[in-house]
Amino acid sequence: MNSQGRIENSVKNSSLGLLAQVVHMVSSLIIRTVFIYYLNTEYLGVNGLFSNILTVLSLAELGFGSAITYNLYKPISENDKVQIAKLMNLYHDAYRVIGCVVAFLGLCLIPFLDYIIHGQSNIEQLTLIYGLFLLNTVLSYFFSYKRSIFNADQRQRVLSIINIIYLLIKSLFQILVLVRFKSFIIYLSVQVLCTVLENITASVYADRCYPFLKLYSTEKLSKQEQKHIFRDIRSMLIYKIGGVALNGTDNIIISAFDGLISVGVLSNYSIIVGGIQALITKITGGLTGSIGNYIAKESKDNCEKLLLKVTFLNYLLYGMCFVGCMAVINPFITIWAGDKYVLGFWTVFVFCLNIYIEGTMTPVWTFRTTMGLFSHGRFLPLVAAGINIIVSILLARRMGLIGVLLGTTFSRFFAGIWPAPYIIYHYGLMKKAGSYYGKWFINLFIVCLDIWLISFLSDHLGLEGVAAIIIYGISAMLIFIVSTILVYMRSTELKYTTTILSRIFRSIRKRSAHAS
Repeated sequence: MNSQGRIENSVKNSSLGLLAQVVHMVSSLIIRTVFIYYLNTEYLGVNGLFSNILTVLSLAELGFGSAITYNLYKPISENDKVQIAKLMNLYHDAYRVIGCVVAFLGLCLIPFLDYIIHGQSNIEQLTLIYGLFLLNTVLSYFFSYKRSIFNADQRQRVLSIINIIYLLIKSLFQILVLVRFKSFIIYLSVQVLCTVLENITASVYADRCYPFLKLYSTEKLSKQEQKHIFRDIRSMLIYKIGGVALNGTDNIIISAFDGLISVGVLSNYSIIVGGIQALITKITGGLTGSIGNYIAKESKDNCEKLLLKVTFLNYLLYGMCFVGCMAVINPFITIWAGDKYVLGFWTVFVFCLNIYIEGTMTPVWTFRTTMGLFSHGRFLPLVAAGINIIVSILLARRMGLIGVLLGTTFSRFFAGIWPAPYIIYHYGLMKKAGSYYGKWFINLFIVCLDIWLISFLSDHLGLEGVAAIIIYGISAMLIFIVSTILVYMRSTELKYTTTILSRIFRSIRKRSAHAS
């Protein structure tokens, strides 16, 4: 098992995760550029729509992965190999059943595809394209379950290395396919093949790193242990529904009310902002296993301090993303894809705001999962789901694309931001959450003020092209950094973040000096 320290694991996992995401972002932009040149906008819409449909179908997973990962933390810390193998065996059996359920549900949706797509579509072989998306998802359930042990054992870096290798292979062949054949179907076939090979590679490597998984492959959990896990899963299911309703239905509603072209235009923003979001997730995601290990050993006071520090780190990353994207994304889209792919200021603002809210709330959900607070507030995600779908549909009829995005914003505010911290503080930390709320809304005020300043600057300068990206981008970063320092100059969170960054830079310097 992994015997390295929490900070060392976090740095290694975050560093390699960061590298993997950078490779993903660069390759995605290159592929999307080729995609726009050789295929029409409706194909971009289909790509986003079918991805959302399969996100909805992922409800069949029932939150099983999160529940198993949570239950792996303790036996891994105690090096209880038999218990780890038992949990992984249950995971294996469950994911085979889930894969079959997703395949069945996915096939049942085929007759309804025409109703989901607004207006007439010029895309041929739509059913075959959907089938390839479905196959890619279903096969993942049969091969990917062993990835969870790397996450629980604070070794996400292994998955990052494997991901980089197959990402480069997939990107190269997809570009060749688009240029040579201009075929979306062959493009998707390459994706399916690489997904399967990546998961098989991760599975084989897991067997090498954890040979006891095969040794105890017939061991089963007791009925009492299974009952405990399935109780957590029942609670997680409701959170899963809420998460899917918040993050997995927008493109479906946009397609039904505004058409595939709007989905395609928004997908260009998603690939950029979503790519940055994923980049940040790789940085902070390396902390998840360490947080679980920390909570299992430390006092509640120390856990609260860690929550506030991680929340501040997420504010820095997502706040910089929010302000920076609002400054440069439209000039970038204009250069990259053309004027016809540019969205209005307020549409972009609401889109980026939704990602900011989700990102800055991530520490709360991470703590809820690692604390095992699955059952508390279990109906709130259903409230969020209801608000999102109802408001999105009502506003979509009147406002189109921005109405759907506003539905997500309302649901995040009223059913996510308020109750989630309360659950952590009241049931996990046994404290009041007032200070947490205060800091969260101060952070939101800072980024909104920064965006107003950048907007004021851009209106008066009126720059375009590369000059706009450079000047507005640098200005946005400086404004955000200065405003944050002014507000948090004497805070322990800023001091802690500065200390951690200093350690990381010193570590990088030492390794560079040693290598030379």
